[in-house]
Amino acid sequence: MPRARSKPELHSPRVSLHIGASPEAAWENVVRHWFEKIAARALEDQQPAAVVTASRSQAYFFRSRLLREGKSLVAVKFLSPPQLRELLRRHCDLQVPLREHLRLLLAVTAEQFTSKSSGDETLPVAKSIARDPDRFLHAIDQLRAAGWTFDEIDSPALREIATRFEEQVRECGFTFGYDADRVVLADARKFQPLFSNLLVFGFDAAHWPLWPLLHAATLSAGETSVVLSNPRDAACDLDETWIGTWEETFGPAEVIPLTNGRATASVTETLPVPASNVHFVIGRDTTQQARAIVALAAKFLADPRCERLGILFSGPGALARLVATFLQSAGIVHNDAIAHLAPSAFDDDAWRAWLELQQTPRLKPLFRFLRATEGQTFDELSVLQIQETLCRGYKNVLIDDIELLRDYCESSPELRHGNAVARELQKIRFLPESASLAEFLSQTRAIFSKLGWKERWNEVERFSRSWRDRLSTKFSKNSYLRWLRELLGAPSLERDDLGAHPYARVHLLASTDAEGQPWSHLIFAGLNDEAWPGFDGELAFVRDEQIEDLNRQNTTLNRRASKRGRQGEGHWSVRERKTLLLGPKEQRQIRRRQLLSLVESVSEAIGASASLYSEATPSRIANPSEFFSWIYFNAHSRGVSQQTLHSLEERTRDWLKDWSPADAQKVDSINVGRTRYAFDARRRLRPAGEYEFALRSPANEQKSLRVTQWEQALRCPAIVWMEIFLGVAPDDYNGDAWAVATGQWVHRWLADSVRNGGVRNFVDVNRADEIRQRISQEARELREHVAALCARRSKVLPDWWRSGWSNALYIADCLAAKVSDLHDWSEMAVEWPLGEPTLIPLSVNETLRVRGRIDLILARRKSQQSQIGYEDFWVVDYKTGRQRGFNLKELRRNDTPKRKFHKQLIEGRGVQLALYALAVHARGAEDVQLTLLSPAEQLEPQFHLADVLAQKDFWKELHRMQETGVFGMLGPIHADFGFVRRYPLATLPIDMDLLAEKWTLTHPAFVLEEEEQAK
Repeated sequence: MPRARSKPELHSPRVSLHIGASPEAAWENVVRHWFEKIAARALEDQQPAAVVTASRSQAYFFRSRLLREGKSLVAVKFLSPPQLRELLRRHCDLQVPLREHLRLLLAVTAEQFTSKSSGDETLPVAKSIARDPDRFLHAIDQLRAAGWTFDEIDSPALREIATRFEEQVRECGFTFGYDADRVVLADARKFQPLFSNLLVFGFDAAHWPLWPLLHAATLSAGETSVVLSNPRDAACDLDETWIGTWEETFGPAEVIPLTNGRATASVTETLPVPASNVHFVIGRDTTQQARAIVALAAKFLADPRCERLGILFSGPGALARLVATFLQSAGIVHNDAIAHLAPSAFDDDAWRAWLELQQTPRLKPLFRFLRATEGQTFDELSVLQIQETLCRGYKNVLIDDIELLRDYCESSPELRHGNAVARELQKIRFLPESASLAEFLSQTRAIFSKLGWKERWNEVERFSRSWRDRLSTKFSKNSYLRWLRELLGAPSLERDDLGAHPYARVHLLASTDAEGQPWSHLIFAGLNDEAWPGFDGELAFVRDEQIEDLNRQNTTLNRRASKRGRQGEGHWSVRERKTLLLGPKEQRQIRRRQLLSLVESVSEAIGASASLYSEATPSRIANPSEFFSWIYFNAHSRGVSQQTLHSLEERTRDWLKDWSPADAQKVDSINVGRTRYAFDARRRLRPAGEYEFALRSPANEQKSLRVTQWEQALRCPAIVWMEIFLGVAPDDYNGDAWAVATGQWVHRWLADSVRNGGVRNFVDVNRADEIRQRISQEARELREHVAALCARRSKVLPDWWRSGWSNALYIADCLAAKVSDLHDWSEMAVEWPLGEPTLIPLSVNETLRVRGRIDLILARRKSQQSQIGYEDFWVVDYKTGRQRGFNLKELRRNDTPKRKFHKQLIEGRGVQLALYALAVHARGAEDVQLTLLSPAEQLEPQFHLADVLAQKDFWKELHRMQETGVFGMLGPIHADFGFVRRYPLATLPIDMDLLAEKWTLTHPAFVLEEEEQAK
């Protein structure tokens, strides 16, 4: 332990300490006289005078008071701690790193330890830190700022990483912020004062990490006045040690006399205002609570005694943002000290898409990047052509790695634009998986130059110029990209137009920034357990069972840091180069003291708000915070129950009624009215109209749907309607990737096995055994081709891919085997195309237009009258999943084959097969058998053309949908369980029962008979 100094520094004549009970007393007896003295000698002093406050709001309070009293502010600088730190460091040749640089260096250090053996306990710790270095960095800052070494860390692994991290930082030429403060303190005695006079105000035990900085500031001024606050019971030991340290260093403090005889002793039993001036508002949700807060603020502003109104929050969040927005809408001028985060000028869609693409070089990130950059990188093809080609290639090989897909496009003759897409993809450069910082930056410069991102590169180069060559260690691309994201994506603070007035009466503040100044009115906003009080994060990487031990260690450290002061018995101060380490226990004490001090500072009225329901779990009642309960008990002499909360919420709702902060600025009622009309129209019990995926009038262009689209139109009509009439389709190319790829592989292998010279014609059924051999050959060629693509890029064909390929081969072989057992059919064709489109006459004036390809069609009995050349057909649609076939023979009681088939059709089952039957019949077929075949089913007829022709009303309703464009909506938008196709456009859900009734009114032919519904 360092030795205690034997005597105080001889600076007492220059530094005067003052300790008072209230900010009003400090203003009247110390601060005002200080400003008057500075104004009298402003032109005489060569150095400026400065005021250092713990928060900007305290500085605004001083300025507003001085302006109101007509006092001069000439030659007075108002400084926050960061501004003071920057000013004091100017004469020191120190390079303090950005927080982003420290996170990168800590991640790089942790990655160096991940190369150790798996049995080493350091490995999992290092991986965790490399993945998220911020929490451990915060722990290091807390420990080192308090003046302690890494020996205080229990874990050897953490201690080792922290030690190496500190060495890495110094190798890059950086100095930690806390070390820089101590360097400034040591050098302060060597230089001429920077300030003629200095006023330090508002600092207490919550600011222990700033003690070296404040100490250096006092030594950098000719004369310094320090205003301290009386300790209070909630954090007595911490505050007494803070005051004792100042007194030990600069001499005893002078007690500030009370103003108007008012003391600020304890308010643990009473409030400083009458109970009638304490107001409670409860909102059901955040929006209603924000409305109530603004309404209460308007009520307080109407009070002629309202001089300063503070609205206090636990920190930034939705509530603070909504209150600021409502104040803006209500036209109330205010100072928003919390503000809201606005994205960086560099943080646009293209930047985020590029980062995601570099992080994960897959199809989805690539498509987002291409859309965000609007295809600026490519010349030969449009983004749509590239996307379609890559999606087709992905479905062919089921691997979405960009490099492998690029090689596949280059080598595949099946893809129309394959070679062009491969050439275009060559223009996209990817960062290496690991490299040194200089190598990463070199690659980044080339990429940014290609994309025209000159400004981004200038910013990166500016921040890395002085140290990039000093970090020669190779590290991962993930850590580098995180550094880039933080460096260029750092958000800025923005305020509304009416929220940037520091001299306004209304102030939006974090509770930690509101102390040390008088308030006529205060509103404590969002007083729920889950939000108040907001504590700093605890030390990272500590198991739950170790937290108590860590807190005891912090207390022990604080005790070890203390010594007996020179002011006598009970006077404590910290040793040189030490500060107190504020653990969770100490933070909790300080926050309680801050809240009680804020209550004491109110002269007229207090407001408290909370939410009735939890923001995280809206169905659960949100408990009020202990502070809310304390205020309520002191105001009403009873506790807060759930019944009390409900009563307060109801009273708040009745008080607000229809009042809105936006009443003063009416929004566009026409647009709102149209939106409301459309919203209500979708929820009326009537047939689907123009707001419900239906055309107002028939389209001029004739539409023809694929048979698969007609089947989907019975299950998710809205999605099909958007695809047909709006040209937008859901981006779910890999939503059920295995099923899609397996189906495509099986269909392609079967089709290629019977292809003759590239033409798909009818072939002899007796060639089934030969077909099975060719299927196996086609499958092996695919596997070898994909394996070669992987080997070319030094990658291994994944086991999951081999497993899926084996399953697809098994299914294809099963289907071919079933065909080989047929002996009474002579010809067969695979992937037999319909016309473009095929016209299906339903009546004299009704024709259904369809497109598609039949999986397998068997034929016999040649005929000259048939356009296909045969009379009898067997249409087989084979599925690679677990879909069951049709059985119209197994009937329930009082059921008929026709009714059962009708039920299956309106459920979207068998529509594809039935349309195939109608299309073949339209081209001259006399008899058609139909089968939905899966690997588990037997190849036998399941229904016939006569069953299809009997459903006349069903086909006429499809024709009506085709001609009118009236589809409607059916089915859920989201599903908690199972797979549901995603809507391509944002769509609000409708009650499922109401949708079913509207579907009945829109499409009567798609409804079961009444007796069927009754069952």
